[in-house]
Amino acid sequence: MEIFCLIHYIIYMDNNLFWRRVKELIKTHNMTQKQFADHLGFSQNTFKGWIYHNRIPELSSAYAIAYALGVSLDYLVGGKDKDIVQLRLKNLESRKSAARALKMIEKVQKELLHLRPLV
Repeated sequence: MEIFCLIHYIIYMDNNLFWRRVKELIKTHNMTQKQFADHLGFSQNTFKGWIYHNRIPELSSAYAIAYALGVSLDYLVGGKDKDIVQLRLKNLESRKSAARALKMIEKVQKELLHLRPLV
């Protein structure tokens, strides 16, 4: 999922949508942009500069913003899944399914090794 977020972030990034969603979420947390920037350890000038110039920060800062707001980075750049907890649960379930499939494949491979050719 992290790779998908990175690819989505680079290719489909919508700067206006990113900052619109960030601003909405800051308001829902009853914070000002200054308070939010301070909370993350960004200078107010840096944070406001990103918004004013409509620039997305580097990936680590963008991720920190998403994490602090309790949403996925994918959501901030235009994705539909907002709830980071649900995304992580989906990711975990996908990994569990993949692990089960891999175990089944390994079991079949072991069984095939014990078969003798008919010839």
